[in-house]
Amino acid sequence: MKNPLHDWHSPIVSTYQNTIRQKIIGYDLIYNMMTDILRGHPVIDNTLVVGAGGGQELLTLGEAFPSSHFTAVDTSTIMRQAADQRIQQLDHDLHIDWYEDDVLSLRFQHPYDVTTCHLVLHFIKDLEQKRALLQKLATSLQNGGVLFISSINADMTDTICQQQLKYWRNSMYQNDISEEDWLRFEQSFGSTIYPIKLELLIDLLHEVGFTKIVPYFKSYLVDALVATKEEVNK
Repeated sequence: MKNPLHDWHSPIVSTYQNTIRQKIIGYDLIYNMMTDILRGHPVIDNTLVVGAGGGQELLTLGEAFPSSHFTAVDTSTIMRQAADQRIQQLDHDLHIDWYEDDVLSLRFQHPYDVTTCHLVLHFIKDLEQKRALLQKLATSLQNGGVLFISSINADMTDTICQQQLKYWRNSMYQNDISEEDWLRFEQSFGSTIYPIKLELLIDLLHEVGFTKIVPYFKSYLVDALVATKEEVNK
């Protein structure tokens, strides 16, 4: 059964911000902790947000860094509309350039200080496409820039991952996720959700040019990392 919440052009994705918190335990911490980390970053003038639909990054970062210039990328018009509604909560306007396109097809006019890509990577099936996205994210950053990335990471043949998934189910039930919704989510692994092991993700990040990678959040099978792009002294 196809999960309509993974069809980003379906009207049902307008409910994303309501349901995502029921599924991702500690969802808001991914973004609040990102902001806390960035308060120690020297320059946040230009920020690229990949998968910006829904608006959580724009809302959180826009509140903390209102003078930053944001480039927001998302292929879904419906998700962009949801983002537009969310950022209306701010008491100031943001400078946002929107692109409803695949980030791999875009050419950016300048490098960014910060790039974010939250809860996107696990929807990409092909490993080479995952690598291509990570390479694009690395290329988008100037030297010293940072990437914040989160995704579902797991080897679903591993018994520990299977047990974590059961624990995750219990938490979702406590958040009023129905049995039907849980089964739909569980069945999405391998059909619309394609996790890779955290160790492989870290290896890929190193491969595309990130020299320092630090995990900063974990909830069951979801990890969030901050990766720094720096030139290696030869």
